[in-house]
Amino acid sequence: MSLSSIYQHASIRRKILAIVLLTALITAVFTLVFFLATDYRHQKQTLLEQSRVLSKILASNVSAAIVYQDPGTAREILAALREKDDVIGAYIFTADYRLFADYRRQLPQNQTKLSTDKRDGEFWRQFSATLNGQSVDHIFRSDSLDLLVPVRIDQRLIGYLALHLSLAELIYNFRYTALEALSAMLLAMLIAVLLARWLGYKISRPLLRLTSKIEQISRNNSFNSRLKVDTFDETGTLIKTFNTMLERLEQHELNKNALIVNLSHAKWEAERASQAKSEFLSHMSHELRTPLNAIIGFSQLLESDQKEPLDEDKKDSVSHILSAGLHLLDLISELLDLSAVESGKLTVCIDEIDCQSVIAEALELIGHHAKAQGISIQCRLPEQPVPVNADRLRLKQCVLNLLSNAVKYNRPHGEVTVLVEQKDNKVRIAVKDTGAGIAADKLALLFQPFTRFHQDQESIEGTGIGLLITKHMVELMGGSLAVSSRIDRGSEFTITLNPAEAQSTNELN
Repeated sequence: MSLSSIYQHASIRRKILAIVLLTALITAVFTLVFFLATDYRHQKQTLLEQSRVLSKILASNVSAAIVYQDPGTAREILAALREKDDVIGAYIFTADYRLFADYRRQLPQNQTKLSTDKRDGEFWRQFSATLNGQSVDHIFRSDSLDLLVPVRIDQRLIGYLALHLSLAELIYNFRYTALEALSAMLLAMLIAVLLARWLGYKISRPLLRLTSKIEQISRNNSFNSRLKVDTFDETGTLIKTFNTMLERLEQHELNKNALIVNLSHAKWEAERASQAKSEFLSHMSHELRTPLNAIIGFSQLLESDQKEPLDEDKKDSVSHILSAGLHLLDLISELLDLSAVESGKLTVCIDEIDCQSVIAEALELIGHHAKAQGISIQCRLPEQPVPVNADRLRLKQCVLNLLSNAVKYNRPHGEVTVLVEQKDNKVRIAVKDTGAGIAADKLALLFQPFTRFHQDQESIEGTGIGLLITKHMVELMGGSLAVSSRIDRGSEFTITLNPAEAQSTNELN
């Protein structure tokens, strides 16, 4: 897992702890290195200054011995250096670079020794800058310090004094100081950890409370609780904003519940009104059918009476009465069907039937009306029977309704095409006309009750509920009703049903 992924999945408290620790660690390391480097340089400078003072005192003390050529006195003066543990050796040279006197402490095997042999030239090369009058008079090695000072009397150079000092004590002191500084850094890091944990707790506690409250709201879907604001920083502002949002959500929830109650009550009232309307239509339709059947019956008797035939005027009047009675009977039947659909009482009896025979019966019923309107009907039926699972009476009513609409809303001397095909394990019965067509934006309203779009609808019989009833009947038989239309090109209504083989297979499965 990458660092970015770990950071993304870490909690805010851990992020704060990590940031504080990383910042404290970088700061502490930088400060420690800077302090140790400065302290080591200061200790070296202090040792160098002390050694220069010592060298000048020794040079003043041995100047007389050099003048009087008394190396014994010079060695006695140098022997006093045994009291200083950091002095490894001291050497007095004459002005012509000859060794005049020296002091040598017994060294450990790993201690660096100063070469004073003029022949190898190492010592004098190291201090060539001093001999040339420059200011460099010392050389720091890894474990020692070499210092060279001139010995003068009355500004006259009479020799040189060289000190070879050990840096062991300085290195020991530096290591002790480094250990103390490292301990202080670790103590500071521990304090930073404790401070970071406390700071992370103080910062993350309100956010954790906010997160817990959000989870509680998500589980209980309750907005009536509020968070306490403990701080006035960005976190406090966030909690205040969250409380304000909870207030708005609570008010929205109350309004929504009130709206649901009102809608439920309105729905109940609408259902009661619809049920009352359906019951009224049902009772009224039944009450109207009895006298209407009597009117139709007497009209048919008067029209077919051979003993006392009617004259032309009376016969024409009786024909109008009979036609109006039959039309009114159809309207009442449609109202009864609509009432049954809305109340959910419309039932179908599914059986295996031949859809071609049903279409033939419907064509026979609509043929006379189509011929009177000058409409030709074309049929494209398969040669073999096409069995489907449907209610014979309801399917005949559906096809007849589509054919009736195709004839009524067709143009003069138009054409109606009936097509039956079996494709994709479905049987499709299509009725296509050559009428004025229906606009695309009105197709969604086509199956609404009492909706008619024809320009001459006042002169065309109908109630606008036939397609709605047809659609419900087709869906009850397990099928669907689709429509496509183009302006000035006509409309096509397609009934899709399940073939009898598919239904049998489903029942077996």
